Amino acid sequence: MYETLKAGQTYAETLPNQKKLNVFMPDYRFIKWVKFAQKFMPAFACFAIIWQYFLHSSSDFILVNVLITGLFALSIPFQGLFWLGKRAKSPLSLSLLGWYEELRIKLISEQVKVEEQLMPSYQDLALLLQLAEKTWGDSYFDEL
Repeated sequence: MYETLKAGQTYAETLPNQKKLNVFMPDYRFIKWVKFAQKFMPAFACFAIIWQYFLHSSSDFILVNVLITGLFALSIPFQGLFWLGKRAKSPLSLSLLGWYEELRIKLISEQVKVEEQLMPSYQDLALLLQLAEKTWGDSYFDEL
């Protein structure tokens, strides 16, 4: 599970921050949500715990609700990273496989060293897109 979370974090850091990628795959938007959750869910969990605990009578039932709410709020970023890790390891869909090969051939024609993958994954596509961004800058994404 730890490896999947690490793969999700790596995938989120690798995929270029280009809005036009949202057209091809929902990962761009999902990564934005995960980063937002990583920033604000710990504060929301603290607020929810304090709000529920101090504004209600202190009974055992409220304490259980407080703990469950806090743990759920803290788990949301981990759930997102877990999904991204699973996505990063999964093979590319057929619709993206053609785009992957086209981009790989363009990079090879520019004499950029690209490793060949038998079964490219979403992480491989993210690395290829990152390489394209380094090679051509934003101009490649403007052509999409």
